Amino acid sequence: MPLSPPRETALKVLHSMDENGAYLNLALESALARANMDSRDNALCTGIVMGVVKNRLYIDHIISRISSVKIKKLSVWILNILRIGVYCLKFMDKIPAAATVNECVKLSRRYGHDKSAGYVNAVLRKAAESGDFLENLRGDGLLSVKYSMPLWLVEKWKREQPDYEKLIAAMNEEPKTYCRLNCAEPPPDFVRDGITPYAAIYTGKGGVTHSEAYKHGLVTVQDPASQLAVLALNIKPDMKVLDLCAAPGGKSVFAAYLGGDVTACDLYEHKIELINNAAARLNVKVSTFVNDACSYNPDFNEGFDRVLADVPCSGLGILRRKPDIKWARTEGDGGELAHIQQSILDNASKYLRHGGRLIYSTCTVNKAENEGITKWFLKNHSDFDPVPLNAGPEPDAPQIQLRPDIHGTDGFFMAAFERKEGEA
Repeated sequence: MPLSPPRETALKVLHSMDENGAYLNLALESALARANMDSRDNALCTGIVMGVVKNRLYIDHIISRISSVKIKKLSVWILNILRIGVYCLKFMDKIPAAATVNECVKLSRRYGHDKSAGYVNAVLRKAAESGDFLENLRGDGLLSVKYSMPLWLVEKWKREQPDYEKLIAAMNEEPKTYCRLNCAEPPPDFVRDGITPYAAIYTGKGGVTHSEAYKHGLVTVQDPASQLAVLALNIKPDMKVLDLCAAPGGKSVFAAYLGGDVTACDLYEHKIELINNAAARLNVKVSTFVNDACSYNPDFNEGFDRVLADVPCSGLGILRRKPDIKWARTEGDGGELAHIQQSILDNASKYLRHGGRLIYSTCTVNKAENEGITKWFLKNHSDFDPVPLNAGPEPDAPQIQLRPDIHGTDGFFMAAFERKEGEA
């Protein structure tokens, strides 16, 4: 009997992530290209992969409560077949339970054996008839399983963030498709959003990159939080602007769109190509260079009116869009990142002219990488002052932690500094 192409493709993506450490977005993109399915099957496959990765802890909790075999003793193929089945049973109401069980049994025969098929059939039939097995969980343990958030991260946000339960719930929701307008009025299938003057939500069917507006450069995919980091630069026409960690180029091309004379840098040539492609698609001019932001570049010394340091970070603010990040991070991460962030910010300060404006930003919700770095910076750079962001929901504040549950954006941090006039 033929297998379901979207389910088999989803299984291969999940297997590649578990066995080879593949990144979700790259593995999915490659698998979809090879499968050559129609748009409907592509959407089903994408939904299953994203859903399984996003809800993995909850799904595994259900499997562990039903299965007679411990999860760690299952083959990676069979475990992911069960994950696909449980996800479809618990989250995809439009697919009949019998169809889900049947398709997963067929997959288990191909990627296991007859005994595996019987086991998968039994587990999924019981899952279809069972609840969520959350009744005996309490407190942070309940939050962790219910929203598939690692317990260490639940406990971290409990220590660091107000209303942490709302943050955790929001990080497991389906995000809106936000775009930045490159035109005066929203095209069809786009609705303005008030977070920034340029933000719009895509309401059409299918992926936004297949829309006519995207193809003609009228919109580009960009969360409002990223837009705010550029708006906080307060760019005036012909100001020299440096984007130190620029790939894939969304902030650089926005800065150019606002009239800046933009220099965009990143560490590798293939990332520079992404920036060049973004600039060409939106018909703006951006000068690009391969540059290590962690190493001082004397050619940039005091050469810019505005500098954006959107630094590498843990990415804990974009779990809605890249849920595999939460399974890749550990509580012990952070020391090396902090060193990189400090190095980049230190170099960025040297590239700024006196009276110039520096924006530090991350896409994370982690005090050590955000408030901790800005505190370190001000302590070690007496020639800089914190200044109002002049953008976003708190324009008078010198820094802000944006959150999906409060602001509707990705989890994003930004801080503004000004280099004092006439000081070394």
